[in-house]
Amino acid sequence: MVSAWLLVPVKGLACGKGRLGGCLDARARRALNRYFLQRTLAVARAFPGAARTLVVSECARTLRVATDAGARVALQRAGTGLNRAVAEGADALRRLGAGVVVVLPADLPMLQARDVRALAAAAADPGSAALCPDKHGTGTNGLAHHASACLRTRFGEGSFAAHWQEALRAGVEPRRHVAPRIAFDVDTIDDLAQWWLAGGARELAGAARADATLRELAGGLARAVPDGRAAASRTLSR
Repeated sequence: MVSAWLLVPVKGLACGKGRLGGCLDARARRALNRYFLQRTLAVARAFPGAARTLVVSECARTLRVATDAGARVALQRAGTGLNRAVAEGADALRRLGAGVVVVLPADLPMLQARDVRALAAAAADPGSAALCPDKHGTGTNGLAHHASACLRTRFGEGSFAAHWQEALRAGVEPRRHVAPRIAFDVDTIDDLAQWWLAGGARELAGAARADATLRELAGGLARAVPDGRAAASRTLSR
């Protein structure tokens, strides 16, 4: 396989999950964002490897978390937003000799290394780009393309159609890459409950044993998520 690198653009630990404000306070949302980032970087250690994972952010705290996980980091300098972060990161990866650039957000709580590997393989052909829709089919939760393709990202509302058109503009063939674990992200309380009850409670409990902030988060989620207290009690007692 052509050398694959993972690019993770991150707004900042304090910026994400605003729509969960009705059930989680700002401290809990920061902790959740940190946990999701740490989990994503743990997946990346398995593939493509920490040394081939780059986190781009304006947030110094985010970059410290990434550095602690062994990933490469780059401070975002050319404006704000995920699209600018991706542009800066893709340029950096080209300079590092990347073959395939895989772009994934930090908040895919069911992501596994085999999902990243399959996405990279789907874009191994220099003439193609692989686009992963979100669970609604209108957004983009992941994309991959050969580093030689200058594909501008258009994350935001309706981004899947926008990325399809950008791929055509860049002279590469867009391909829809269906990956349920990449498609699933946490935007609403229903998403949070689905993740929590599908194994999130167990995973978070394991991480929380050595992290007081995550223990506090786990307790808050157990109270916020319907039926979450029962799930938490089962997993935290193991």
